[in-house]
Amino acid sequence: MMSMRIYHYTRCSKSRQALSFLESIGEVTVIDYHLHPPSREELDDMMERSTHDPHEFIRLGKDVPLHRDSSRTAIIEYLLTHPSALQRPLVDDGVSVVIARPLEQLQHLSACSRHFPR
Repeated sequence: MMSMRIYHYTRCSKSRQALSFLESIGEVTVIDYHLHPPSREELDDMMERSTHDPHEFIRLGKDVPLHRDSSRTAIIEYLLTHPSALQRPLVDDGVSVVIARPLEQLQHLSACSRHFPR
């Protein structure tokens, strides 16, 4: 299995669920993005390797001055100064990146696909 990375937040039940699943199938590197937020280059790279739209990488809400049509650059800039707005959990297998919300999104990663019913 490829090395998996999860951008994780321990207080998030979906993130804990994804981490538990990933640990059950192999080795995973845990990155607490509140303590170690991704850089501009990492965010851009993850968005490039994901099938998710850039706006899906952000937790849109009443206090977030962005919307579904915001540019990728604007979203990245916002996340650099507000890393807690990053959607979670983000899982990176080195090839693709998914937002594992719901958990079944992990089936789109080759290292995880065989662990889901077909």
